[in-house]
Amino acid sequence: MNTNKQITKGNTMKKVIMMIGLISVIGLNLNTAANALVLVDGYFKSNGTYVDSHYRTSPDGVCWNNFSGC
Repeated sequence: MNTNKQITKGNTMKKVIMMIGLISVIGLNLNTAANALVLVDGYFKSNGTYVDSHYRTSPDGVCWNNFSGC
């Protein structure tokens, strides 16, 4: 009877560890997609000023996850 409890406890622990791993992987994928960087090529403004190439966060309509903030 004690052996059956140990097997059940071991299986439960494996399931918990697998779920934590799965949630972690999904969370990392969502975080990476939200913080993707986009290269903006250099360009000349209408007044003749040159703006050098730079990186910005991908536009997603959410101001709190961008470099500039709200």
